[in-house]
Amino acid sequence: MKGYNKGFIAIGLVLITVSFVFVFPYFGSIVNKQYARVSRESPINVTGLHPHNPLNLLIFAILGSIGTGVLVKGLR
Repeated sequence: MKGYNKGFIAIGLVLITVSFVFVFPYFGSIVNKQYARVSRESPINVTGLHPHNPLNLLIFAILGSIGTGVLVKGLR
């Protein structure tokens, strides 16, 4: 039994965490649609990314997959 590699685990967790930045605009646009009548101001946009850009979802999938792979490699 080899144990685990702290470096790979840390990199995997960071990549997975950063990947969620690219998926938050999609959830934010859904929430904004539900509360559209509450405020007259512009919709809430925390990340500054366009919510309907498919490139953001692709980046989320790639970073999440790589992060999960590195995390699993670190646990072996």
